[in-house]
Amino acid sequence: MSIETHPLSGIRRRGRTPEAIVADQKAQAAKEKTQKAKAAVPAKAAPTNTPVKPAAAVAIPDNRTEVQKYLDEIAPAGIAGRLIKFTKEGVFATADDGEPVPEAADFIALCDETLVGWIKFNRDKDSDTPPERVMGLLYDGFVMPPRNTLGDTDVTQWEPGLSGAPEDPWHHQVCLVLQNTETKELYTFATTSQTGRRAVGNLLKHFDRMRRTNSAELPVVRLKSGGFNHRDDRIGWVSVPVFAVVGRAPRDSAAKPDTSAAGDLNDQIPFL
Repeated sequence: MSIETHPLSGIRRRGRTPEAIVADQKAQAAKEKTQKAKAAVPAKAAPTNTPVKPAAAVAIPDNRTEVQKYLDEIAPAGIAGRLIKFTKEGVFATADDGEPVPEAADFIALCDETLVGWIKFNRDKDSDTPPERVMGLLYDGFVMPPRNTLGDTDVTQWEPGLSGAPEDPWHHQVCLVLQNTETKELYTFATTSQTGRRAVGNLLKHFDRMRRTNSAELPVVRLKSGGFNHRDDRIGWVSVPVFAVVGRAPRDSAAKPDTSAAGDLNDQIPFL
């Protein structure tokens, strides 16, 4: 160890060796590195019992005309034309008379008029109160609000469903508008089932492919019944709705649509 004299006081003290200086520098560098690492870690939020506020639903501007507002007020069903359902027997049928829809009938699928959202049915059979709806046009920018923003979240207050278990009063519903190519009559296929929503979803995927090649056309479909064997043998065969695309039709024309095989295969769908 060296001896050095302070230049101002003249007091002699022991000087540090080069090895000691290097050791101090390393220790200081390690200390600074640790401090930077701690600063980079975000502080944990203090525990709180305040409930998390659910995300607010996206506000959709009301672009309806005065006529549309009036009609929605006196007839708030939101269903275009006659209602079509897929029955437990595995057939498409009109809801007002239960008559099966002919399998050979062709329908223009007005896909861009598809209505999606939530519906809460009135449980009182003796009341004429219509169901509550939080719905909008899928292709008009409507965004479904989260389920927890609708209320009725207390499971103990839910009424039992078909299975006997408490059933959520709010159901995810999809409504597909169809037009008969011969009679021009409008129908709406409404469904809250998973298989029904999937069938509409598969059709809308086809429609999206069509829009990339020719946005002025709509798919023409026939209402078919498909199905599968359930993995639970006690359930057996499960019937599901199918929208078989058989052609295309001009969006703004009443001309008879092209339902030939060549017409439907002229999509020029790119390989994905």
